Amino acid sequence: MSAVVSKKLKFKGEKPKKKKRSHKEVDEGGVEESSGDPNGWIFPTDAMEITGPSYILLPSNPPTCLAYEPTRQRVFAAPLTLPVAPEGEDELSFNEIMEVVEPSDINHVWVISRLSGSEDVVSLRTSSGTFLTAASSGVLSASTPSRGPLEAFVPTLTVGSSIHPTLSLKTSSDKYLSISINAEKLTLGKPQIELRADADEVGQMEGLRIKCQRDFVNKARAELAGGPKGKKRNTESGRTIDIEGTLEDERERNAKFQAWNLGKSVVSDADRHDVKKAKKEGRLAEAMLDRRQKLKQ
Repeated sequence: MSAVVSKKLKFKGEKPKKKKRSHKEVDEGGVEESSGDPNGWIFPTDAMEITGPSYILLPSNPPTCLAYEPTRQRVFAAPLTLPVAPEGEDELSFNEIMEVVEPSDINHVWVISRLSGSEDVVSLRTSSGTFLTAASSGVLSASTPSRGPLEAFVPTLTVGSSIHPTLSLKTSSDKYLSISINAEKLTLGKPQIELRADADEVGQMEGLRIKCQRDFVNKARAELAGGPKGKKRNTESGRTIDIEGTLEDERERNAKFQAWNLGKSVVSDADRHDVKKAKKEGRLAEAMLDRRQKLKQ
């Protein structure tokens, strides 16, 4: 009797794929880490873990998410595609919905990235390549193809003890992104949800829940465990040494962001203080570009 031949196509040199584990693994340090789908959506537990493709849930009832409509170039609150409970089971609770809900439209996903040298400042990019902008008047838009001060936001953890942490987004005008319910305007028979970025304080309407892809969150956690950027870990004592503003820090930043001509690196002792001052004032990117131009002359 001839052996059964698999009909699955295989290519020469192709490595066999390992099966994904659905359980949780515990590393040597006792830290529990999920090994589920790397493209799955989870809630970061720290503001520094917010990175990559993100799903921003708004504090509305029923729940909505921050979305962008490219054809009309508007930012709005889009209703969620809520999961349905199995037949014969009770309706899903709010926490269960938050746990399993995922984006159903590419325009509901925002790619969050951090500005080099200002790790606490992030930008939100749409699927069209434009950035979320918060004008000084509080109007939100997303038609700008480049980043500037109006496209900068600072995520801050407001409720960390919850199962699903709540965060706020502060603009460059020291205002917060928030929602308001307009009962006079109806959308599909329901009060219209308006988005603004002019709240002075963080309250219930400013509390956002952000889900990121597991792979990006795990990478951010591993980076945080190895020590913050701008610091070095002493392998002998295990201490974290601050190198920010030192000559070593200047060389590293210069090699990463300022190198040109086959990796040529020019370190200037004179303007290191100016670069550090620019970081505190929130204009580091502009200062680094000016500095690069001067060094190349």
